[in-house]
Amino acid sequence: MRCSLVVGWAVVPNPHPLRTIPRGRGRASEDRSGSTGIASRAVDLAERVVGSCLGLALGDALGAPFEFLRANNIPDPIPAFERPWLDQPPGSTTDDTAMARNLMRSLAACGGFDPVDLVERHLTWFRTDPPDVGTSIARVLRRLERPEDAPAVAEAVWRERGPEVSAGNGSVMYCAPLGVAYANRPSELLELAPALSALTHVDERCGTGVLAIALTVAALVRGEPGEVAARAGVDAVLEREGGEELEFLVDAAGSTRRIDGPDQGYCLFTTGVALQALARGGSFEAEVRRVVGLGGDADTNAAVGGSLLGARDGVGGLPPAWLDRLVDRDAIWAEAEALVPLVQLR
Repeated sequence: MRCSLVVGWAVVPNPHPLRTIPRGRGRASEDRSGSTGIASRAVDLAERVVGSCLGLALGDALGAPFEFLRANNIPDPIPAFERPWLDQPPGSTTDDTAMARNLMRSLAACGGFDPVDLVERHLTWFRTDPPDVGTSIARVLRRLERPEDAPAVAEAVWRERGPEVSAGNGSVMYCAPLGVAYANRPSELLELAPALSALTHVDERCGTGVLAIALTVAALVRGEPGEVAARAGVDAVLEREGGEELEFLVDAAGSTRRIDGPDQGYCLFTTGVALQALARGGSFEAEVRRVVGLGGDADTNAAVGGSLLGARDGVGGLPPAWLDRLVDRDAIWAEAEALVPLVQLR
């Protein structure tokens, strides 16, 4: 690939997490011990980096066998890492993790976000005929002749399909490593996160979701408390298209606003329920299980939620039994560790 750099333990969860932190209060406090409800445990930067990347993969693998099911068709308790996904063994991951790993490798190889290199990696992966690729992403990658043309092709696909069906979660699902890599340069994410989204999803609501997740991951990797990071991520996008809807969904997704219907792949559903999982303050395992149990695009919702919770808790806060069953665990771990030097840049 070529690089041309251009740019713990649960407590009773809060059912309405953002309502307890008013707008504008999403700033770091002096307490860097992590989220309320998680027993204090020193978590260093490298642990948070690896925790976010592996947390994404764990959420993806947990939710994959239950993808697109209605909530009332998902067993309770969820049989974790016991069922296959398609013809793959339990613990396998989907396109969510595949594209996140493309991003991780590209960031490490190029020293930062390089859209051309990233799209080349996506194309190489797509040409292996993976078992599952999102609709919008497949439409864009199938048409591409040059990686440089990705934003233009994505816009053409958006105009042809219309905004009603073009605000899917395909860019939100894999964006967390961008926030990891730029954890100590968050101002750069204001430009880079929407640019990442526009490679496949030009709808402004998709860019809003990617920016909110990237900024929240960045804050968590820096060691900011979960509830504060979630509030700050929402505050940062309130003026963007879909920002106020996202704020509503952080409280409402999965309860007063179901996310397992025909519109289940909506980008702000995934962003909202992921931020909700973080803001509630529960443990990694409890919250990721809950997200999967809400139904809909369960693997993607749990992948994004897992990336946030993993960044909060670090790799030591991830369920060991799940890690033991995760396919390609060691490779993902190594790819995550390769991001640590980027995180240390300021």
